[in-house]
Amino acid sequence: MSSQPAAPQPVGQLVDVGGYRLHAACQGEGSPTVVMEAAIGETGLMWSLVQPAVAQITRACVYDRAGYGWSDASPRPRTAAVMVEELHTLLGTAQVPGPYVLVGHSLGGLLVRLYAARYPQEVAGLVLVDSAHEQQYLRAPKEIRELVPQFEEQGRQQLEGLKALIISGSLDVGMLPIPPGLPPAAADTFRALAAASPKHVETLIAEQQAVQAIHAELAAAGITSLGDLPLIVLSHGQPMAMPGMSGEVNQANEQAWQELQAELAALSSRGRLVVAKDSGHYIQLERPELVIDAIREVVAAGRQ
Repeated sequence: MSSQPAAPQPVGQLVDVGGYRLHAACQGEGSPTVVMEAAIGETGLMWSLVQPAVAQITRACVYDRAGYGWSDASPRPRTAAVMVEELHTLLGTAQVPGPYVLVGHSLGGLLVRLYAARYPQEVAGLVLVDSAHEQQYLRAPKEIRELVPQFEEQGRQQLEGLKALIISGSLDVGMLPIPPGLPPAAADTFRALAAASPKHVETLIAEQQAVQAIHAELAAAGITSLGDLPLIVLSHGQPMAMPGMSGEVNQANEQAWQELQAELAALSSRGRLVVAKDSGHYIQLERPELVIDAIREVVAAGRQ
């Protein structure tokens, strides 16, 4: 009878944030501290091509949101406000010194913007890596908007199937989807952690079901300006195609995405948009040097 594999040992520290623990791993020394926030369903391992290079210039920290990687599941609902508060508690309790340059990928981009709005005195700069935008569903073509509930339900059913395999101990870890470009060692660790317990998939289901509410939460927060905060927005340059959509619809969706990225860059008087010409959504894996350069630039601006 097959059983669940043992989870690999944590690479960083487990920090109590109120009766449950989050995992954080820091490297390097210096200020401001760079803190990286991953996408939905991802862990600090997604920054494995970026963190070591950043650690050569300043303190560089990654963490796993509650329920992912080495972090415990959270008893609290998966709202943006809760996730931001959990990160704030983690950084304070672990005595990770501010100010912070926050780096957010995809959904993580929404979270770091909310963090900067909630705790402006702690944030020295932002780097948004193909960041989600609270208007992205509202501004998508009608053909895509109409199919979002269907896509979400299909995704949920696939994840419920994965969860059942994990609980029964019969999961082939090769079935776990891994972003292109993740180094083999990090990919093996990611798969082993996700397969060791159902919490990763349960958290992913919970976050996916909360995505629309999180977008609404960000819209309600009304973050119309980040003042003169150092800000670099990186956007993918390889068009993303939705399956089953015409070229015309996909082109319109891509145009809406790029407009939203430009609007993010315009939130600060010091904001700048960089299009990663030959990269898809995971710029930190496909073109890590662009992310490293953006962080280096924002760190330098934050030191002035």
